[in-house]
Amino acid sequence: MTVHAPLSMSKEAFFAWIEQREERYEYARGRVIMMVRITRNHAQATGNLVSVLKQRLSPERYDVATDGFAVDIGESFRVPDVVVEPAQTDGKALEAKAPILIVEVLSPGTLHVDFGDKRQEYLSLPTLDTYLIVSPDEPRAWIWQRTDGVFPSEPEMIEGLDKQIVLPALGAQIALSEIYRGIV
Repeated sequence: MTVHAPLSMSKEAFFAWIEQREERYEYARGRVIMMVRITRNHAQATGNLVSVLKQRLSPERYDVATDGFAVDIGESFRVPDVVVEPAQTDGKALEAKAPILIVEVLSPGTLHVDFGDKRQEYLSLPTLDTYLIVSPDEPRAWIWQRTDGVFPSEPEMIEGLDKQIVLPALGAQIALSEIYRGIV
C-alpha cells in the first residue's frame, strides 16, 4: 500500500496523522520519513539491550522504552531503538520528556542518518548523557558520552565480546556479549 504524507506539517499534525497509520514514521524538520524494515539481528540486539537495561535499572527510577517511542528534538521527532529516561507518571505519553540514554541499532538504510542528522540532533538535548550506536551484526558500538557538560566530536568505538559499555549516568555496565547473545 502506498501512503502519501502531506509535504509538510506541524508536529501536532504529525502526531494526529501517525495515529491513523500502522507503519512507523519519524518527523524531521517538517518532513515525514517512513522507518525502514529491520533484520532479525537488529531485533535481537535491540531486545537484548532492552532486557539487560531493565535488569540493571530500577523501574522506580527509570523507564526503558522501545518500539516507536518518540523523542522531541526541536524541529524533529525521532524514534530511537531504545530510550532511557527518568520514570514518568504519564502512561499515555507519546514521547520521552528527558532522555538520558538514546540507542540506535544500525540498519543499512539508516547508517548515514544515525551518524549524521540524528547524532547532531540527539547531542543537542540538554538531558542526554549518552548516545550509543550499535552494529546489528558484530560486537561493535560507538558511544558519545557527555564529560563536563560537553560531548566529544568523535565517538569512542568499543569492539569485542569481552568489552563493556560503561554508563556512569545510569550506574550500569553492559557487556557486548549480552547485547550479541544469539547473534554471534
